Amino acid sequence: MKTRTYLFLMAGAILLPVTLASWIGLSMLLDRERESRLRGVREMVRATAFQIDREIATAEAGLRAVAQSESMRQRDYAGLHRWMRANNAGDAQSWTVLSDSSGRTRFTTLESFGAALTTRPHAWAREVTPASGTRVSGFFTGEHSQRPTVSVSMAAPLDGGAYDIVSQIFDVRHFERILDHDAIGDDWKVAIFDRAGLALMRSRPGDLGQPMRPDLLAATRAARSGVFRHRTSQGDEVYGVFTHSRISGWTVMIGVPVAEIEAPARTATLYAGALLLLILGLAAGAAALLGRKLESALRQAAAAARALSGGSGAVAPLPVATRVVEVDALVAGLSQSRAALERERMARQRLQDERERLLVSEQGARKVAEAQSRAKDDFLAMLGHELRNPLAAISGALAVLDMPTLRPEMAASAREISRRQTRHLTRIVDDLLDVQRILSGKIVLHPAPLDLGAIVGASLEARMLVDAGAHAWDVSVAGAWVTGDRTRLEQIVDNLLHNAIKYTPAGGRIGVSVHGEGGEVVVRVSDTGVGIAPELQPMIFDALVQGPTSIDRAQGGLGLGLALVRQLASLHGGSIEVESGGAGHGSTFTLRLPATPHA
Repeated sequence: MKTRTYLFLMAGAILLPVTLASWIGLSMLLDRERESRLRGVREMVRATAFQIDREIATAEAGLRAVAQSESMRQRDYAGLHRWMRANNAGDAQSWTVLSDSSGRTRFTTLESFGAALTTRPHAWAREVTPASGTRVSGFFTGEHSQRPTVSVSMAAPLDGGAYDIVSQIFDVRHFERILDHDAIGDDWKVAIFDRAGLALMRSRPGDLGQPMRPDLLAATRAARSGVFRHRTSQGDEVYGVFTHSRISGWTVMIGVPVAEIEAPARTATLYAGALLLLILGLAAGAAALLGRKLESALRQAAAAARALSGGSGAVAPLPVATRVVEVDALVAGLSQSRAALERERMARQRLQDERERLLVSEQGARKVAEAQSRAKDDFLAMLGHELRNPLAAISGALAVLDMPTLRPEMAASAREISRRQTRHLTRIVDDLLDVQRILSGKIVLHPAPLDLGAIVGASLEARMLVDAGAHAWDVSVAGAWVTGDRTRLEQIVDNLLHNAIKYTPAGGRIGVSVHGEGGEVVVRVSDTGVGIAPELQPMIFDALVQGPTSIDRAQGGLGLGLALVRQLASLHGGSIEVESGGAGHGSTFTLRLPATPHA
C-alpha cells in the first residue's frame, strides 16, 4: 500500500475513538444543559418555600408577642383588639382572631370589638395547647370571612391553667405576591398545596381547595424535594420540581414544559455536533494534504538515496554512518529539538509547580474569605436578633404607656422594661466598641496596683443583689494584689459572673474564689449550668462564638464577652482557660494574672 493509504488508515484509527468520545461528550452536554435549567427551577422553588416560611415565622413572632403580653394575662380583650387591628392595618388579606380553648371566637379584627359573632367549638382547637406549640393549618373556608384561608395559631396561657388561642388568618391570595416575578414563565404551572394535598394557590384559577392528583401526591410524599416528569391534566408534558416548606409542611411545585427545558439543550448540542463535524472534515482534508506532501518528500528522499547508492562522486563522504546529508541534518535537528523540548519541559514543570502553589494559595485564601463571610453573616444575624429583642420590648412598653386607661403599676413596669432594655443595648454597643479597639490596637490601659479580691467582691455584691436569690453562691475571696487597669479588670470579672448567671438555671450553684498561687493571682468562677460541648471548648474564647441557642435566643448575647475577657487578660499579661464535663455538667473559668507584691 502507498504511504497515503497508510496515512488515511492512521487518521481513521485516530478519528474513530475521537468521534465516539465526542458523541459521548455531546450526550453529557445535553444532560448538563438540562440539569442546569432544572437547577435554576429548583432554586426558585426553594426560594418560594423560604419566603413562605418567612411569612409564617413573622406571623408566629407577632402571635407570641400577643400571647405573652400583659393585656392577654389581664384578659384586656378590648385593648388586644385595638393592638391587633392596628398591626393588621393596611393588609386586607390578613387578620387576627382570638378564640377560647374550644375554638369559639371571642373577637376578630375583621369586625369591631363587641360585634355579635356566630361561632361554635372547632375540632382543630384540640391541636392547639400550651404544650403543642404553633399550629399551621391547611386550606379551609373562614368561619366569618367565608374566604379561602389558612391560619397560624398558638395558645396564650392565662391564670389558673386556662388559655385562649390567638390565630393569624391569611387569605390564600396573600401568598400570590411571592410568585409575582418575571422569572416564572407564562406557560409554567405553579401550585402550593397544604399537608393534605389541597391546593392553596394555583396558576389555573378556580382550583383552590381541590386535591392533588394521586400520582403527584405519591411522588411528592416520597421525598422532601425532587424532580419528576409527568403529563398535566391538559396533556402537557412537564418537569415537576417540588420541595416542602420546613415550617408549614406545605408543598411548593413548579411545572416547566419539557420543551422549554430540552430545546436550549438540544440547540446547544446541535451546534456542538455541527462544530465537531466541521473539525472532523478539516482534519480529513488536512490528512489528505499532508499525505500528498509526505509522499512527495519520500519520493524525493528515495531519489536522493538512489543517486547516493549509484556512487556519484559529487557527494563527499560524511563522518556519519548514514552518509546522507538530509538524514544527518534530520538527526541533528532531532537532537536539537529534543534538547529544546527538554528545556521547555523543565520550564513547563516549573510553571506547573508555580501554578499548583498559586492554586493552593488561592484555595486557602478562598477558605479564609468564605469563613470570614460566614462569620460576618452569623454576626449580622445575631446582631439583628440582639437589637430586635430589646427594641421590641421597648416598643411594647411605649405602646403600654400610650394606653388611655393605664394603671400606675403598669406604667412603672413599662418604664422599668424600657430602662432595662436600654441598658442591654448600651452593653451590646460597649462590647462592640471594646472589641474594635482591641483588634485595632487602640485600647489604652492605665495600670496601677490594685486589690483584685476587692474588685471581685464589689462585682459579686452587685451581681448577687440583681440575682435576688435565684442561685446559691459559694464565695471564697481573699486579698490579692495585681497591677492593672481597674475598669478593665472590673469588665473581666463582670463578664465572667454575667456568663455564669446567664447559663445557670435558677436553683443552680455558682462558685467564686480568689487566691494566690505560685506568683499568680487566680480567680475561678464555676457553675452547675448548661456546660460546654467538647467541640466548642477550643474556640469558646473566639469572637462571635456561643453555645447552642434556641430559635428565640433566650440567652441573648453576641458572643463577644469571653473574647473580650481573653484579650483583656492577655493585655494584663495573664491568661484565661475553661474546663467543662460537657453539656449539662457546668463550667469552670480560671483567670490567672501576675501577682504584685504589696506592703
